[in-house]
Amino acid sequence: MNNEELDLKQEITSEVTEPAEENAAEAAFDDVVSKEEAAAIDAEEEKKKKVIKEILDWVKTICIGVIAGVFLVVFVVQRDNVTGDSMVSTLHSGDVIFTQKICTYFHLFDRGDIVILDGEGMEGYYHSEYLIKRVIGLPGETIKIEDGKVFVKPVGSEDFFVLEEPYLDEDIATYVMDSGIEKGYDQITLKDDEYYCLGDNRPVSNDSRLLGPFTSNRIKGKAFLRVYPFNQVRTF
Repeated sequence: MNNEELDLKQEITSEVTEPAEENAAEAAFDDVVSKEEAAAIDAEEEKKKKVIKEILDWVKTICIGVIAGVFLVVFVVQRDNVTGDSMVSTLHSGDVIFTQKICTYFHLFDRGDIVILDGEGMEGYYHSEYLIKRVIGLPGETIKIEDGKVFVKPVGSEDFFVLEEPYLDEDIATYVMDSGIEKGYDQITLKDDEYYCLGDNRPVSNDSRLLGPFTSNRIKGKAFLRVYPFNQVRTF
């Protein structure tokens, strides 16, 4: 093979090799680009999944909060607005209080508790609103109202004692109207599930002196906190 033929062969070989190398380089570049695109797509998908997970977590948290709030309002704590003057000077019309309901499930009521009462259907009460009064007499006790004072005879005792009521204004006396006396509410022995309840403002309060004793199922909650007015926040 002469020199001219050798040179021609080298040129042909070079022409064939160069396109092959270029194709290989392009293929390698395309592969790199594809991997980067795939990585970018994967990253974007992960980001979307993370956002969706965060949204679901927030939705779950909000749902749990709503359910817990409903549970608390329905079964544990409720807010009540005071209307009227029957509990002056302990509570005034317009006060806002929180009452707890746990005591109603176990009938855990003590003398002196401020309670929310349902008077619907009781003779002498013709409103739909709940009452707010103070527990004075407990189941089995005998309550007597005489000479402007409240007397209590505990279960198993033969003697009455005068109920000390520091929450009353000094000039407040306790009396029973004639209609209450006719019903026997001036002296009454309470049954096993009955409570004698009075308002602190005795001259204007419609309570057990006229309505009679309240059974435990009529007690809807016990006040534990006044939250308004803000300058008179207090516990009970």
